[in-house]
Amino acid sequence: MKKKQLTKIIRDNILMTLAGIFLFLMVITTIFAYLYVKSVTGDLIFFRIENMSSYAVFMEEGFQVDEIAWRQEEFDHDIQENGDSYIRTIEFTEFLKDIVRDNVAESEMNLVSTDGIIVASSVSGNVGFDMHSTELSEELLNKIEESDGIYVMPDFIESPMDGSTMRYSAVKLTAYEGFVLRGVTPEEYQIDKQWYLSGRIPFMRIGREGYYLLIDKNNEIIYSPENKHNGEKPDIDVNLKELAENGRIAKDTIYGVSSYIGALKDGDDLIVAVYPVSEAWEEWIASLIVLIAVYAIVFVVLFMLINRLTGKHVVKGVVSLDNSLAKITGGDLEEKADFRDSIEFDELSDGINYMVDRLKELIKEAEKRINDELAMAAEIQTSFLPREFPPFPDRDEFELYACMIPAKEVGGDFYDFFLIDDDHLALVIADVSGKGIPAAMFMAAAKNKIQSSVMKHGTDVAEAVKEVNIELCGENDEGLFVTVWVGVLTISTGHMDYVDAGHDYPAIYRAGGEFVIEKDVHCAMVGAMSFTEFKAGAFDLKAGDILYLYTDGITEAINASEEMFREERMIEALNKDTTASVEDIDAAVRSLVADFVKDAPQFDDMTTLVFRYNNPPATG
Repeated sequence: MKKKQLTKIIRDNILMTLAGIFLFLMVITTIFAYLYVKSVTGDLIFFRIENMSSYAVFMEEGFQVDEIAWRQEEFDHDIQENGDSYIRTIEFTEFLKDIVRDNVAESEMNLVSTDGIIVASSVSGNVGFDMHSTELSEELLNKIEESDGIYVMPDFIESPMDGSTMRYSAVKLTAYEGFVLRGVTPEEYQIDKQWYLSGRIPFMRIGREGYYLLIDKNNEIIYSPENKHNGEKPDIDVNLKELAENGRIAKDTIYGVSSYIGALKDGDDLIVAVYPVSEAWEEWIASLIVLIAVYAIVFVVLFMLINRLTGKHVVKGVVSLDNSLAKITGGDLEEKADFRDSIEFDELSDGINYMVDRLKELIKEAEKRINDELAMAAEIQTSFLPREFPPFPDRDEFELYACMIPAKEVGGDFYDFFLIDDDHLALVIADVSGKGIPAAMFMAAAKNKIQSSVMKHGTDVAEAVKEVNIELCGENDEGLFVTVWVGVLTISTGHMDYVDAGHDYPAIYRAGGEFVIEKDVHCAMVGAMSFTEFKAGAFDLKAGDILYLYTDGITEAINASEEMFREERMIEALNKDTTASVEDIDAAVRSLVADFVKDAPQFDDMTTLVFRYNNPPATG
């Protein structure tokens, strides 16, 4: 009796599990089927547009060959009938001009002798031009001579004769030891392509109901299905030029039909493809129905097989697999299902293991994507900080360098410096509690408020920080806070007024001595409690003194042995060369940190600011 009850429970659970998997797969499949069909629709649209454009190019290329070959027969006949002297007559020149005048597909017609001299032309200024005289014309001459009798240039070039944009084709003559050189402008080339498209666009279809439009640079339709909309502006909201530039498809309503729309730039024109959404969805729905049927069949068969196994081995097998699944769902993705008393359980175990392996791959992909996005956010965060050094190249009373190297996760470190007026310089370094986007947003707000308040209060830094604290507490729903060291230097005297709101003690070098940690006046952090009072401290800098500000990402950097870098090593690095530039002093600390942590991951932002006071400004 107990066995039957357990079997029924297992069977019911299996059925419910299969139903859940079925629904999950249906949702995923529906999404992927939709995205797949949309992708296929986009590929279809652009494939057909490119084919249409390629057809026009192909036909125009063929026309160039046919046209120049026809000119060969015409010129050979006239020269044979009238003799070589005929080509130097006014009558022959007028004949060339008539050809160009009567044919919109030709811009100029030249006759070139074997020595590369233009002996006759529809453009009088071309006569006498030596094809050997420029590198471009000589290259063209060589390609014509190497051809099998007919040569068509693949691209437009700047004409060596008059500098206009031209595409040339040439044919060697049999009645005269020279060749005909025919030129076509881009405008004439485009007219030819339009003519070819006019024979296809009104009658070609994409699927059953899709169609093409040719639209000119004024956004007017040149050709449309059965020429019904020629001369109109397309009944559409989407910007077709932007669509062509982006290489994407858009969904919009055109002439009352919801459609997918793609566009391709063709000279000054646009070839537009329109494909009804309903027709594209027919394929998606058909695919979905097939998949639903396949899933239903697969899960029915699976349930029947599993139901038959609720005998001798089923309880043992399900319990074993259930234990494995419990570990997997508990987060142990190294667990392997390994019940193999039958072929069916072999397959089920392999299926679970494959699913877990695939899940681990997906987790890795998701982690990579998240890490990439966090790295981008960190880069954006860094861009908020001033990064031009030296920041004030016209001021020689001091030197200044700052740097922030973010950890992989977005954090809240920042530095800032700015002139309040010609004689007062503000220095700021801060560290927001927490990580992630909230900390980064809190950092941006704190930076802006500190700068605004210090600009307002000047050397009264205690009042400035107090004002910032009140504002941040009123907007701090996340319960974050920020440690801040902010000082205002009177440049002419070297006097520094500062507030240290819960931040790391600065290191100060006095000229002729060494860097030491300055146990300055400490206050509570900013943003924690709105009633906090802040006390300012002060010290004086003399010529050659150096102030080093930092965040705990430096001193609390951890190596593989979980040992901290600490202030002692930082001071050691700072004292290596106190005569070096402020940037090199900073680099010395960072180099020692890198050697210390080696391959251990960076868990916190590393932010530093180095300031050297050279001398007060000269007085008049």
